[in-house]
Amino acid sequence: MNEALRRKINGKKAMDRRFRAAAFFIVLVSSVGVVIPLLYMLGGSLSSKQVIRTVPTSIIPIEGKQVLLEAPAAGEYPAIRKGSYFVYRVEIGGRERELAYVGKLDRQWVYADPADLSERYLAPPALPDDRVAAVRLNWKNYPEALTKSPFAKYVANTLVVMVFATIGTLISTVLVAYGFSRFWFPARDFLFIVLLSTMMLPPQVSLIPSFVMFQKIGWYDTWLPLIVPAWFAVSAWNVFLVRQFLMGLPMELDDAARIDGCGPVGILWNVIIPQSVPVIVTITAFTAVFWWNEYFYSLIYLQDKAKYTVALGLQSFDSLYFNNNSMKAAATSLMALPPIVLFFFFQRYFIQGTVVSGVKG
Repeated sequence: MNEALRRKINGKKAMDRRFRAAAFFIVLVSSVGVVIPLLYMLGGSLSSKQVIRTVPTSIIPIEGKQVLLEAPAAGEYPAIRKGSYFVYRVEIGGRERELAYVGKLDRQWVYADPADLSERYLAPPALPDDRVAAVRLNWKNYPEALTKSPFAKYVANTLVVMVFATIGTLISTVLVAYGFSRFWFPARDFLFIVLLSTMMLPPQVSLIPSFVMFQKIGWYDTWLPLIVPAWFAVSAWNVFLVRQFLMGLPMELDDAARIDGCGPVGILWNVIIPQSVPVIVTITAFTAVFWWNEYFYSLIYLQDKAKYTVALGLQSFDSLYFNNNSMKAAATSLMALPPIVLFFFFQRYFIQGTVVSGVKG
């Protein structure tokens, strides 16, 4: 290998390294906007009601260190009652010590040694900055948040809507995309463009006619307005995604299946669907996550609280406990957990389905 070719290869490798480093830096910076709020939410869910209100807020739930006294303690100064007491840094005899504030005597504070509560001192009141800090994780926020509101009922309602809407979306999307990708008929491309143009139509435009129609046929305050439209391939994005994936499959597969005696339905079931697992899993997961988080249509069509979904349940929980941010953060963290777990389990299919879908078409 001559010197010029070697320099060219080394230069290309150096450029690739710089490109990967720049891409990694961009992804890292972009992820900060997602990770930081998530960490604040998790930290707030483990904070106490008082700590989460402090300014500036902290990701780690830090609050004053406390010592627990299981039984009253007697001594020279007024008796110490049973309870929890904050620990402060106090200068006693020229030496700084960590003592528990247990009461007042005249204008002085009474401090006690946490290791020996009979050892007590009188000293001026401590400042808030003198309080000993400690990390305290309030895990009780999670079970308490779940018991304050019927989240089990909300989750069950959401699962009913999510399962039936996802099945309808999957069946209708695959059928429509199959027709647009594997068959020719007059104005096929024009109709596909019309279908894609619906993605630019705001949902608020069709909301009033849809609401009037569903109310006239008696579907208001039921789950039917949420489930039934999903069986008619209302998501143009899902149809586009599956159609682009199917366009990448060779037509020879269909011809071979016809020779073996398969009709259009047999080709779809035995050839197309087995080859389309990545994109099918992708739209299934996207749809499931959408209906788990869906709020707008549920707010419009559902009135009975017994039929509320998770999103509406969180909203009602927020209005009931508006002054308890730690409880709200705990409830939100628990309800956000299923989509996160779903993504980590199926991320390989997400990437494969979305990337391959844009190869041809």
